[in-house]
Amino acid sequence: MLHYLLQTLAFQVLFLALYDVFHKKDTFFAWNRLYLIITPILSLVFPFIKIPALSSPTPQGYITQLERVITISSENLTVLGTTGPEQNPTNWWIILYYVGAAISLVLLIMKFYKLNILTSFSFTSNVSNKKVVSLPNSNQAFSFWNTIYLGERLNEEEKKQILVHEMVHVEQKHSLDQICFEILKIVLWWNPMIYIYQSRITVLHEYLADEAVISTIDKRNYIEQLLNATFQTQEITFVNQFFNQSLIKKRIVMLQKSKSKTIARFKYLLLIPAITGVLTYTSCSQSTSNTEEVDVVETDTQKATKRAIELAKMAENAESECPNQNSEYDKKLDNYLEITSGKNAEVILHMVSTETEKEIRTVHLTRNQIYKIRHIPEGHYRLDIEYGEEYYEKTVDGVCKALFKNEKIKETGDQILDYTTVTTEKGLNVPSYRLTVDLNDEDYDDHDH
Repeated sequence: MLHYLLQTLAFQVLFLALYDVFHKKDTFFAWNRLYLIITPILSLVFPFIKIPALSSPTPQGYITQLERVITISSENLTVLGTTGPEQNPTNWWIILYYVGAAISLVLLIMKFYKLNILTSFSFTSNVSNKKVVSLPNSNQAFSFWNTIYLGERLNEEEKKQILVHEMVHVEQKHSLDQICFEILKIVLWWNPMIYIYQSRITVLHEYLADEAVISTIDKRNYIEQLLNATFQTQEITFVNQFFNQSLIKKRIVMLQKSKSKTIARFKYLLLIPAITGVLTYTSCSQSTSNTEEVDVVETDTQKATKRAIELAKMAENAESECPNQNSEYDKKLDNYLEITSGKNAEVILHMVSTETEKEIRTVHLTRNQIYKIRHIPEGHYRLDIEYGEEYYEKTVDGVCKALFKNEKIKETGDQILDYTTVTTEKGLNVPSYRLTVDLNDEDYDDHDH
Protein backbone atom coordinates (compact mmCIF):
# COMPACT_ATOMS: atom_id res chain seq x y z
CA MET A 1 0.00 0.00 0.00
CA LEU A 2 2.79 2.45 0.91
CA HIS A 3 4.46 1.73 -2.43
CA TYR A 4 1.21 2.53 -4.25
CA LEU A 5 0.71 5.80 -2.36
CA LEU A 6 4.27 6.93 -3.10
CA GLN A 7 3.81 6.05 -6.76
CA THR A 8 0.63 8.12 -7.10
CA LEU A 9 2.30 11.04 -5.34
CA ALA A 10 5.33 10.87 -7.66
CA PHE A 11 3.16 10.68 -10.79
CA GLN A 12 1.10 13.70 -9.70
CA VAL A 13 4.27 15.69 -9.03
CA LEU A 14 5.47 14.83 -12.54
CA PHE A 15 2.22 15.82 -14.28
CA LEU A 16 1.85 19.02 -12.26
CA ALA A 17 5.45 19.99 -12.98
CA LEU A 18 4.78 19.57 -16.72
CA TYR A 19 1.68 21.76 -16.36
CA ASP A 20 3.49 24.54 -14.48
CA VAL A 21 6.43 24.60 -16.88
CA PHE A 22 4.68 24.21 -20.25
CA HIS A 23 0.94 25.01 -19.97
CA LYS A 24 0.19 27.25 -16.99
CA LYS A 25 0.78 30.52 -18.88
CA ASP A 26 -1.00 29.51 -22.10
CA THR A 27 -4.50 30.69 -22.95
CA PHE A 28 -5.77 27.21 -23.86
CA PHE A 29 -7.99 27.24 -20.80
CA ALA A 30 -10.35 24.45 -21.86
CA TRP A 31 -7.42 22.14 -22.64
CA ASN A 32 -5.74 22.99 -19.34
CA ARG A 33 -8.96 22.28 -17.46
CA LEU A 34 -9.12 18.82 -19.02
CA TYR A 35 -5.44 18.26 -18.17
CA LEU A 36 -5.91 19.18 -14.51
CA ILE A 37 -8.94 16.93 -14.13
CA ILE A 38 -7.58 13.85 -15.91
CA THR A 39 -3.94 13.66 -14.74
CA PRO A 40 -4.57 13.27 -10.97
CA ILE A 41 -7.07 10.49 -11.70
CA LEU A 42 -4.66 8.78 -14.12
CA SER A 43 -2.03 8.89 -11.38
CA LEU A 44 -4.32 6.78 -9.20
CA VAL A 45 -4.86 4.23 -11.98
CA PHE A 46 -1.38 3.88 -13.50
CA PRO A 47 0.15 1.78 -10.65
CA PHE A 48 -2.37 -0.98 -11.49
CA ILE A 49 -1.49 -1.06 -15.20
CA LYS A 50 1.10 -3.66 -16.20
CA ILE A 51 2.04 -3.84 -19.89
CA PRO A 52 4.28 -6.87 -20.59
CA ALA A 53 5.73 -5.28 -23.75
CA LEU A 54 7.19 -2.44 -21.65
CA SER A 55 8.74 -4.63 -18.97
CA SER A 56 12.36 -5.74 -19.16
CA PRO A 57 13.55 -9.29 -18.34
CA THR A 58 14.82 -10.04 -14.85
CA PRO A 59 18.65 -10.00 -14.95
CA GLN A 60 18.93 -13.13 -12.77
CA GLY A 61 19.57 -16.58 -14.20
CA TYR A 62 16.44 -17.87 -12.49
CA ILE A 63 13.39 -16.54 -10.69
CA THR A 64 12.27 -17.74 -7.29
CA GLN A 65 9.44 -16.59 -5.07
CA LEU A 66 9.30 -18.00 -1.55
CA GLU A 67 6.29 -17.62 0.73
CA ARG A 68 6.10 -18.71 4.37
CA VAL A 69 2.92 -20.52 5.40
CA ILE A 70 2.06 -21.42 9.01
CA THR A 71 -0.45 -24.17 9.70
CA ILE A 72 -1.72 -24.95 13.18
CA SER A 73 -3.89 -27.51 14.86
CA SER A 74 -6.73 -25.04 15.54
CA GLU A 75 -8.97 -23.51 12.84
CA ASN A 76 -7.39 -20.07 12.81
CA LEU A 77 -4.17 -19.10 11.04
CA THR A 78 -1.62 -17.47 13.33
CA VAL A 79 1.87 -16.06 13.08
CA LEU A 80 4.62 -18.28 14.49
CA GLY A 81 5.55 -17.35 18.03
CA THR A 82 2.71 -14.92 18.76
CA THR A 83 -0.19 -15.46 21.08
CA GLY A 84 -3.04 -13.48 22.61
CA PRO A 85 -3.49 -9.76 21.81
CA GLU A 86 -0.17 -9.53 19.96
CA GLN A 87 -1.58 -11.68 17.17
CA ASN A 88 -3.60 -8.76 15.75
CA PRO A 89 -1.78 -5.57 16.78
CA THR A 90 -3.54 -2.24 16.33
CA ASN A 91 -2.62 -0.60 13.04
CA TRP A 92 -2.30 3.05 14.07
CA TRP A 93 -1.58 4.16 10.50
CA ILE A 94 -4.98 2.88 9.38
CA ILE A 95 -6.64 4.60 12.33
CA LEU A 96 -4.83 7.86 11.51
CA TYR A 97 -5.96 7.62 7.88
CA TYR A 98 -9.62 7.14 8.80
CA VAL A 99 -9.46 9.97 11.34
CA GLY A 100 -8.07 12.31 8.67
CA ALA A 101 -10.69 11.21 6.15
CA ALA A 102 -13.46 11.71 8.72
CA ILE A 103 -12.24 15.24 9.52
CA SER A 104 -12.11 16.08 5.80
CA LEU A 105 -15.65 14.77 5.35
CA VAL A 106 -16.92 16.83 8.30
CA LEU A 107 -15.28 19.98 6.87
CA LEU A 108 -16.99 19.38 3.52
CA ILE A 109 -20.36 18.91 5.23
CA MET A 110 -19.81 22.19 7.12
CA LYS A 111 -19.20 23.99 3.82
CA PHE A 112 -22.49 22.72 2.44
CA TYR A 113 -24.18 23.70 5.69
CA LYS A 114 -22.87 27.29 5.37
CA LEU A 115 -24.22 27.51 1.83
CA ASN A 116 -27.58 26.20 2.98
CA ILE A 117 -27.73 28.83 5.74
CA LEU A 118 -26.94 31.62 3.25
CA THR A 119 -29.64 30.39 0.89
CA SER A 120 -32.26 29.92 3.61
CA PHE A 121 -31.97 33.39 5.14
CA SER A 122 -31.56 35.45 1.97
CA PHE A 123 -33.86 36.72 -0.75
CA THR A 124 -33.79 34.61 -3.92
CA SER A 125 -34.79 35.31 -7.52
CA ASN A 126 -34.32 33.68 -10.91
CA VAL A 127 -32.30 34.94 -13.86
CA SER A 128 -32.11 32.81 -17.03
CA ASN A 129 -33.29 29.76 -15.07
CA LYS A 130 -30.50 30.27 -12.54
CA LYS A 131 -31.19 30.97 -8.87
CA VAL A 132 -29.74 34.27 -7.64
CA VAL A 133 -29.40 34.74 -3.89
CA SER A 134 -29.14 38.30 -2.57
CA LEU A 135 -26.80 38.50 0.44
CA PRO A 136 -27.86 41.27 2.87
CA ASN A 137 -25.24 43.76 4.06
CA SER A 138 -22.56 42.15 1.90
CA ASN A 139 -20.46 42.98 -1.12
CA GLN A 140 -19.42 39.38 -1.75
CA ALA A 141 -20.04 37.52 -4.99
CA PHE A 142 -19.64 33.82 -5.79
CA SER A 143 -21.48 30.87 -7.29
CA PHE A 144 -22.00 27.18 -6.65
CA TRP A 145 -23.82 24.65 -8.80
CA ASN A 146 -26.85 26.46 -10.29
CA THR A 147 -26.92 29.24 -7.70
CA ILE A 148 -25.29 32.68 -7.86
CA TYR A 149 -24.74 34.69 -4.67
CA LEU A 150 -24.58 38.52 -4.96
CA GLY A 151 -24.05 41.01 -2.13
CA GLU A 152 -26.65 43.78 -1.78
CA ARG A 153 -23.93 46.44 -1.42
CA LEU A 154 -22.73 45.92 -4.99
CA ASN A 155 -23.93 48.61 -7.40
CA GLU A 156 -26.02 47.73 -10.43
CA GLU A 157 -23.10 47.94 -12.88
CA GLU A 158 -21.03 45.59 -10.72
CA LYS A 159 -23.93 43.19 -10.38
CA LYS A 160 -24.43 43.15 -14.13
CA GLN A 161 -20.80 42.28 -14.90
CA ILE A 162 -20.48 39.83 -12.02
CA LEU A 163 -23.69 38.09 -13.08
CA VAL A 164 -22.25 37.48 -16.55
CA HIS A 165 -19.05 36.16 -15.00
CA GLU A 166 -20.79 33.81 -12.56
CA MET A 167 -23.15 32.57 -15.28
CA VAL A 168 -20.09 31.15 -17.05
CA HIS A 169 -19.12 29.22 -13.92
CA VAL A 170 -22.63 27.80 -13.67
CA GLU A 171 -23.05 26.93 -17.35
CA GLN A 172 -19.61 25.32 -17.68
CA LYS A 173 -20.26 23.22 -14.54
CA HIS A 174 -17.13 24.37 -12.73
CA SER A 175 -18.65 23.18 -9.47
CA LEU A 176 -18.32 19.58 -10.70
CA ASP A 177 -14.54 20.02 -10.86
CA GLN A 178 -14.49 21.44 -7.35
CA ILE A 179 -16.63 18.63 -5.94
CA CYS A 180 -14.36 16.08 -7.62
CA PHE A 181 -11.34 17.55 -5.84
CA GLU A 182 -13.23 17.79 -2.55
CA ILE A 183 -13.89 14.03 -2.76
CA LEU A 184 -10.23 13.40 -3.60
CA LYS A 185 -9.29 15.49 -0.55
CA ILE A 186 -11.35 13.16 1.63
CA VAL A 187 -9.76 10.01 0.22
CA LEU A 188 -6.26 11.49 -0.16
CA TRP A 189 -6.34 14.10 2.60
CA TRP A 190 -2.65 13.49 3.32
CA ASN A 191 -1.59 14.21 -0.27
CA PRO A 192 -0.46 17.86 -0.74
CA MET A 193 -0.64 17.54 -4.52
CA ILE A 194 -4.46 17.32 -4.46
CA TYR A 195 -4.65 20.71 -2.73
CA ILE A 196 -2.23 22.20 -5.28
CA TYR A 197 -4.25 20.72 -8.14
CA GLN A 198 -7.42 22.30 -6.73
CA SER A 199 -5.77 25.70 -6.43
CA ARG A 200 -4.61 25.47 -10.05
CA ILE A 201 -8.06 24.60 -11.37
CA THR A 202 -9.67 27.35 -9.27
CA VAL A 203 -7.47 29.91 -11.03
CA LEU A 204 -8.29 28.32 -14.37
CA HIS A 205 -12.04 28.60 -13.69
CA GLU A 206 -11.60 32.36 -13.26
CA TYR A 207 -9.64 32.59 -16.52
CA LEU A 208 -12.41 30.73 -18.35
CA ALA A 209 -15.11 33.01 -16.92
CA ASP A 210 -13.11 36.19 -17.58
CA GLU A 211 -12.49 35.10 -21.16
CA ALA A 212 -16.22 34.72 -21.73
CA VAL A 213 -17.05 38.06 -20.06
CA ILE A 214 -14.66 40.25 -22.06
CA SER A 215 -16.20 38.93 -25.28
CA THR A 216 -19.44 40.70 -24.28
CA ILE A 217 -18.30 43.83 -22.37
CA ASP A 218 -15.41 46.29 -22.49
CA LYS A 219 -12.19 44.72 -21.22
CA ARG A 220 -10.88 47.98 -19.72
CA ASN A 221 -13.99 48.61 -17.63
CA TYR A 222 -13.92 45.02 -16.44
CA ILE A 223 -10.29 45.29 -15.31
CA GLU A 224 -11.07 48.58 -13.51
CA GLN A 225 -13.87 46.86 -11.64
CA LEU A 226 -11.47 44.16 -10.48
CA LEU A 227 -9.01 46.79 -9.29
CA ASN A 228 -11.64 48.85 -7.45
CA ALA A 229 -13.41 45.89 -5.83
CA THR A 230 -13.59 45.48 -2.09
CA PHE A 231 -11.75 42.25 -1.42
CA GLN A 232 -13.86 40.11 0.90
CA THR A 233 -14.44 36.38 0.52
CA GLN A 234 -16.44 33.71 2.27
CA GLU A 235 -14.37 30.79 3.66
CA ILE A 236 -15.96 28.14 1.45
CA THR A 237 -13.11 26.91 -0.71
CA PHE A 238 -15.00 25.08 -3.43
CA VAL A 239 -17.26 27.99 -4.51
CA ASN A 240 -16.28 30.20 -7.45
CA GLN A 241 -15.47 33.51 -5.77
CA PHE A 242 -15.49 36.70 -7.82
CA PHE A 243 -13.72 38.88 -5.26
CA ASN A 244 -10.74 36.72 -4.33
CA GLN A 245 -7.78 38.98 -3.58
CA SER A 246 -5.16 36.31 -4.22
CA LEU A 247 -6.51 35.73 -7.75
CA ILE A 248 -7.17 39.31 -8.89
CA LYS A 249 -3.59 40.03 -9.99
CA LYS A 250 -3.35 36.74 -11.91
CA ARG A 251 -6.68 37.38 -13.62
CA ILE A 252 -5.69 40.89 -14.70
CA VAL A 253 -2.36 39.66 -16.07
CA MET A 254 -4.10 36.89 -18.03
CA LEU A 255 -6.76 39.30 -19.35
CA GLN A 256 -4.01 41.46 -20.84
CA LYS A 257 -2.11 38.49 -22.27
CA SER A 258 -2.18 37.81 -26.01
CA LYS A 259 -3.72 34.59 -27.21
CA SER A 260 -1.28 31.68 -27.33
CA LYS A 261 -0.30 30.53 -30.79
CA THR A 262 -1.99 27.41 -32.10
CA ILE A 263 1.35 25.64 -32.52
CA ALA A 264 1.82 25.83 -28.73
CA ARG A 265 -0.80 23.10 -28.41
CA PHE A 266 1.81 20.61 -29.55
CA LYS A 267 3.31 20.93 -26.08
CA TYR A 268 0.53 18.66 -24.87
CA LEU A 269 2.27 15.88 -26.82
CA LEU A 270 4.86 15.89 -24.03
CA LEU A 271 2.33 13.79 -22.15
CA ILE A 272 3.09 10.88 -24.48
CA PRO A 273 6.72 10.27 -23.33
CA ALA A 274 5.71 11.06 -19.73
CA ILE A 275 2.91 8.48 -19.75
CA THR A 276 5.14 5.97 -21.55
CA GLY A 277 7.79 6.39 -18.87
CA VAL A 278 5.21 5.99 -16.10
CA LEU A 279 3.76 2.83 -17.67
CA THR A 280 7.24 1.41 -18.23
CA TYR A 281 8.01 1.94 -14.55
CA THR A 282 4.76 0.37 -13.35
CA SER A 283 5.14 -2.56 -15.73
CA CYS A 284 8.70 -3.30 -14.59
CA SER A 285 8.19 -2.79 -10.87
CA GLN A 286 7.25 -5.72 -8.69
CA SER A 287 3.97 -5.44 -6.86
CA THR A 288 4.45 -5.26 -3.11
CA SER A 289 1.84 -7.94 -2.76
CA ASN A 290 4.28 -10.40 -4.37
CA THR A 291 7.18 -9.59 -2.05
CA GLU A 292 5.51 -9.19 1.30
CA GLU A 293 4.74 -12.25 3.42
CA VAL A 294 1.01 -12.27 4.11
CA ASP A 295 -1.00 -14.60 6.31
CA VAL A 296 -4.40 -15.23 4.73
CA VAL A 297 -7.43 -16.94 6.18
CA GLU A 298 -9.28 -18.51 3.25
CA THR A 299 -12.95 -19.40 3.13
CA ASP A 300 -13.98 -23.02 2.55
CA THR A 301 -15.09 -22.14 -1.01
CA GLN A 302 -11.76 -20.48 -1.80
CA LYS A 303 -9.86 -23.44 -0.40
CA ALA A 304 -11.92 -25.91 -2.43
CA THR A 305 -11.48 -23.91 -5.64
CA LYS A 306 -7.76 -23.52 -5.08
CA ARG A 307 -7.38 -27.20 -4.29
CA ALA A 308 -9.25 -28.18 -7.46
CA ILE A 309 -6.93 -26.03 -9.56
CA GLU A 310 -3.88 -27.51 -7.85
CA LEU A 311 -5.05 -31.08 -8.38
CA ALA A 312 -5.65 -30.36 -12.05
CA LYS A 313 -2.06 -29.20 -12.45
CA MET A 314 -0.29 -31.67 -10.17
CA ALA A 315 1.61 -34.65 -11.50
CA GLU A 316 1.08 -38.01 -9.84
CA ASN A 317 4.71 -39.11 -9.65
CA ALA A 318 6.75 -35.94 -8.96
CA GLU A 319 8.70 -37.82 -6.27
CA SER A 320 10.33 -40.47 -8.42
CA GLU A 321 10.72 -43.79 -6.66
CA CYS A 322 14.32 -44.46 -7.58
CA PRO A 323 16.02 -41.24 -6.32
CA ASN A 324 13.89 -41.34 -3.16
CA GLN A 325 14.83 -44.79 -1.92
CA ASN A 326 16.30 -43.27 1.25
CA SER A 327 13.76 -40.46 1.71
CA GLU A 328 12.71 -39.45 5.20
CA TYR A 329 9.12 -38.83 6.33
CA ASP A 330 7.45 -37.77 9.56
CA LYS A 331 3.79 -38.75 9.25
CA LYS A 332 2.97 -36.93 12.50
CA LEU A 333 3.68 -33.55 10.90
CA ASP A 334 1.19 -32.28 8.33
CA ASN A 335 3.59 -29.78 6.81
CA TYR A 336 4.68 -29.32 3.21
CA LEU A 337 6.84 -27.57 0.65
CA GLU A 338 4.69 -26.59 -2.32
CA ILE A 339 6.69 -26.17 -5.54
CA THR A 340 5.38 -24.48 -8.69
CA SER A 341 7.47 -24.78 -11.85
CA GLY A 342 7.36 -22.24 -14.68
CA LYS A 343 6.97 -22.48 -18.42
CA ASN A 344 10.62 -22.33 -19.50
CA ALA A 345 12.23 -25.51 -18.18
CA GLU A 346 11.77 -28.73 -16.24
CA VAL A 347 13.03 -28.75 -12.67
CA ILE A 348 14.79 -31.22 -10.37
CA LEU A 349 14.65 -30.07 -6.76
CA HIS A 350 16.78 -31.60 -4.01
CA MET A 351 15.76 -30.94 -0.40
CA VAL A 352 18.98 -31.23 1.61
CA SER A 353 19.45 -31.19 5.39
CA THR A 354 21.92 -28.48 6.41
CA GLU A 355 22.86 -30.51 9.52
CA THR A 356 23.62 -33.86 7.83
CA GLU A 357 23.92 -32.86 4.11
CA LYS A 358 21.53 -35.73 3.39
CA GLU A 359 18.98 -35.42 0.58
CA ILE A 360 15.69 -36.22 2.28
CA ARG A 361 13.61 -35.76 -0.88
CA THR A 362 14.11 -35.39 -4.66
CA VAL A 363 11.35 -34.08 -6.95
CA HIS A 364 11.10 -33.82 -10.73
CA LEU A 365 8.62 -31.30 -12.16
CA THR A 366 7.67 -30.73 -15.76
CA ARG A 367 6.71 -27.27 -17.00
CA ASN A 368 3.80 -25.46 -15.30
CA GLN A 369 3.38 -28.06 -12.58
CA ILE A 370 2.57 -27.90 -8.87
CA TYR A 371 3.66 -30.46 -6.31
CA LYS A 372 3.72 -30.67 -2.51
CA ILE A 373 6.47 -32.45 -0.61
CA ARG A 374 4.69 -33.57 2.56
CA HIS A 375 5.54 -34.89 6.04
CA ILE A 376 8.95 -33.23 6.27
CA PRO A 377 10.94 -34.08 9.45
CA GLU A 378 11.88 -31.22 11.76
CA GLY A 379 15.13 -29.50 10.84
CA HIS A 380 16.72 -26.91 8.60
CA TYR A 381 16.96 -27.47 4.85
CA ARG A 382 18.34 -25.87 1.73
CA LEU A 383 17.10 -26.39 -1.82
CA ASP A 384 19.44 -27.36 -4.65
CA ILE A 385 17.72 -26.77 -8.00
CA GLU A 386 18.53 -27.96 -11.51
CA TYR A 387 16.87 -26.67 -14.70
CA GLY A 388 16.92 -28.64 -17.94
CA GLU A 389 15.16 -31.03 -20.31
CA GLU A 390 14.93 -34.78 -20.98
CA TYR A 391 14.78 -36.16 -17.45
CA TYR A 392 16.32 -39.57 -16.74
CA GLU A 393 17.61 -41.62 -13.80
CA LYS A 394 21.00 -43.27 -13.39
CA THR A 395 22.61 -45.35 -10.63
CA VAL A 396 26.06 -44.07 -9.63
CA ASP A 397 28.05 -45.94 -6.93
CA GLY A 398 24.91 -47.72 -5.87
CA VAL A 399 22.94 -44.47 -5.52
CA CYS A 400 20.08 -43.59 -7.89
CA LYS A 401 20.45 -40.07 -9.33
CA ALA A 402 17.90 -37.78 -11.04
CA LEU A 403 19.50 -36.07 -14.05
CA PHE A 404 18.82 -34.05 -17.21
CA LYS A 405 20.35 -34.94 -20.57
CA ASN A 406 20.14 -31.26 -21.45
CA GLU A 407 21.06 -29.41 -18.27
CA LYS A 408 20.74 -25.61 -18.35
CA ILE A 409 21.51 -24.29 -14.86
CA LYS A 410 22.34 -25.85 -11.49
CA GLU A 411 21.85 -23.71 -8.41
CA THR A 412 22.77 -24.38 -4.78
CA GLY A 413 20.18 -22.73 -2.55
CA ASP A 414 21.22 -19.96 -0.18
CA GLN A 415 17.90 -19.73 1.70
CA ILE A 416 17.41 -21.93 4.75
CA LEU A 417 13.94 -23.35 5.36
CA ASP A 418 13.19 -23.74 9.06
CA TYR A 419 10.83 -26.67 9.68
CA THR A 420 11.05 -26.52 13.46
CA THR A 421 7.64 -26.86 15.13
CA VAL A 422 6.71 -24.82 18.20
CA THR A 423 3.95 -25.55 20.71
CA THR A 424 2.12 -22.50 22.03
CA GLU A 425 -1.12 -21.81 23.86
CA LYS A 426 -2.84 -21.72 20.46
CA GLY A 427 -1.65 -25.18 19.52
CA LEU A 428 1.14 -26.67 17.42
CA ASN A 429 2.65 -24.25 14.92
CA VAL A 430 3.84 -26.21 11.89
CA PRO A 431 5.77 -24.16 9.32
CA SER A 432 5.30 -24.79 5.60
CA TYR A 433 6.51 -23.00 2.48
CA ARG A 434 5.45 -22.25 -1.08
CA LEU A 435 8.14 -21.94 -3.74
CA THR A 436 7.91 -20.77 -7.35
CA VAL A 437 10.87 -21.58 -9.62
CA ASP A 438 11.56 -20.88 -13.28
CA LEU A 439 14.15 -19.62 -15.73
CA ASN A 440 13.43 -16.17 -17.09
CA ASP A 441 12.90 -15.75 -20.84
CA GLU A 442 16.30 -14.13 -21.48
CA ASP A 443 18.24 -16.89 -19.74
CA TYR A 444 16.14 -19.56 -21.44
CA ASP A 445 16.90 -18.11 -24.89
CA ASP A 446 20.63 -17.81 -24.12
CA HIS A 447 20.88 -21.52 -23.34
CA ASP A 448 18.78 -22.67 -26.29
CA HIS A 449 20.69 -20.93 -29.06
